[in-house]
Order: sequence, then structure tokens, then C-alpha cells
Amino acid sequence: MAKLGKGRRKIYALALVLAFQSGSADAQSNMTVKGFPPELPVEIAGNQWFVFLDGDIDPDAPQRFERYVTQNQIPDRSVVYLNSPGGSLVAGMELGRLFRKYGFSTDIGRKSPFSAKRFDIDKGGCYSACAYAYLGGQFRYLNQGSRYGVHQFKSLHASDGVEGTAQVVSALAVEYIRSMDVDPDLFTLSAAASANGMHEIDKATLERLNVVNNGRTRPVWTIESTDGQLYLKGQRTTAESGINKFILYCEGRRAVLLAIFDALRRDTELMNMAAHSLLIDSQVYPMSADSKRIQNGLFNVVYKLSQKEIVALRKGENVGVAVQAAYDAPIFLGFEGMSIGSGKPKLIGMLNQCVR
Repeated sequence: MAKLGKGRRKIYALALVLAFQSGSADAQSNMTVKGFPPELPVEIAGNQWFVFLDGDIDPDAPQRFERYVTQNQIPDRSVVYLNSPGGSLVAGMELGRLFRKYGFSTDIGRKSPFSAKRFDIDKGGCYSACAYAYLGGQFRYLNQGSRYGVHQFKSLHASDGVEGTAQVVSALAVEYIRSMDVDPDLFTLSAAASANGMHEIDKATLERLNVVNNGRTRPVWTIESTDGQLYLKGQRTTAESGINKFILYCEGRRAVLLAIFDALRRDTELMNMAAHSLLIDSQVYPMSADSKRIQNGLFNVVYKLSQKEIVALRKGENVGVAVQAAYDAPIFLGFEGMSIGSGKPKLIGMLNQCVR
């Protein structure tokens, strides 16, 4: 048999996906799109919209959704609420990629029919193809009482080659799941369910698989270099404080921490705050800033670490930095609870470099 070229392989793979669906074969109602802009002034509530997608994911749903977004100039950080029994698998993944493209978050629920206010949201369900669309949200939440379910793909056109076709579709689905920073064990749960049944997944499992991330992406820890200087960087993005970076490097034999996070347009306030703390697990370590500045909307602050703080870092599992007007102030700017996880060997290695 002649081999397919790369371009033809992509077309063939897409055709296979189109031959499969992960919801019911008979669509009940094509997906509707309805958005609600902020009800309060932007200065109070920001510019975040709530967009509700309801019904079966039909093949044209992604185009309809993107057209609505562009026509209404819906800003990033808006939230898409999904309520769908499933539908087209390929359209579900296309929707997910659009959510990521536009920087939207996702949740599961439907607009209450008894209230005009956008915050009145009823519980909903997101199943099969919808479960894949949901993964596209940068931040993914689960509205109380809402449900998330998966099952096997079901061929619409049975043939002698269904098994091989399923393998190709499975590979595309796993690739999509990985691209959304979700544990591919989600697909294992899908495959374990029957094609006609539905496996609903509890919230604890969804959080373990990073399907639900509650407004925080998983930290990535890397060793990098600039101008011959090695440094360790932990980075994630959160809904409440934007970009979070925890960077360790050596100045001579001294360990130095550079923390970077979104200033949230509170530049003057941040620069005047004098109470700084390193957060390690449940402990607070007051520190003095060696330098601080705001660049491109990000607060950059440098600390020289003491031996006490280094010992705590070696043992710690979660880190953060808090900046306050006073140490007894009820709120802080910065970030907390950044998991070190698999970055621990790199962290210890970098600290060891500083004390040689």
C-alpha cells in the first residue's frame, strides 16, 4: 500500500474523527450562544463577560461561537459556561481550542431562566464531546452541583476498519488532552466506560487529573540561563494574580530570590507597601526587599535569602510571596501555594550551587 503524504494524513485523520461522535447520534438542539456583559461599572467589576453555551455541539458550533465573540469584542478572562450532552467530537475540540485562543475560562452550568442577572446560574452537565471542549479553558471551575462525564467514542458509520479508526481518533484525543495540560488518564477513564453509558467523574478526581484547576495552572519548574548565569524558575498563571514567577539564583555564595507577579494596576500601592514575606507551606518568613520595580505591568522584587529561609525552602512543598501595607493587614498582593512538586531536586541543586 502506498504511504500517505503528511498533508493527506492530516486530512485522513480528520475524516476519521468526523466519522465518530461522543454524544447521542440524534442531536436534540444545536448549541446556542448567549452572552452577558458586566452589570457593574468596569472600575468595580472589570470587563469580564459570562457566555453561556447550551445544547448539542453541532459541527457549526465553533464558527458560530467565534463569530459571536468577535462581533461583541468579548475580552479575555471572560467565562464560558457549558451545558451540553455532547455531540461532534471534532467540534468539541475546536471549541476548546477557541476558548484557549481567546484566553477564556470555563465552568459548567446554565443561565437561570428565572432571572435576568448573569450571576444567577443553575447547575448543569457537560458530557462526552462537551467534556473535551471544557478542557480549553485556561482556568477551569466546577459550579457546585454541576456534573462532568465521559464515555467511549461511538462510530456513526460502522465498518470492518472501525478498530483501526478508533486507534487514530484515540491518538488525536490524547494529543488534545495533553495540549491542554490535563493528565491523559482522563482518556483512560473514557475508554473504560461503555459507548452507550456515561462515566461521571467526581470533583476530587477531576482536580487530581488537572481537569478542574480552580483558577491556577500547574507550575512548571525549569533550569535556565542568561548571560552565563544559571537560575531556577517556577512559573504558573492564576486568575487572581496573573503571572507568578519564583526565581532562584546565586550572587557569589548568596542565594537570591526574584519574585514576579501581576501588579493588577495597583502600581503605586505596591511600591509603597513595606511588609514583605516569603511563604513556605503554612509558615510566614518576613523579609526585606533588596530592590523592587514595576515593568510591563509586572511587579519585580528581589530578596537575599537567609540560612533560615534556605533550610525552610529545602523542606517546603509550596511557596509564595506576600506584599502588604503592614504585617497584620488582612489582605496581601502576590501569590501563595505554588507547588514545588517535581521541581524539588532542581531547587535543592540550585541552593547547593549557592553555598559551594
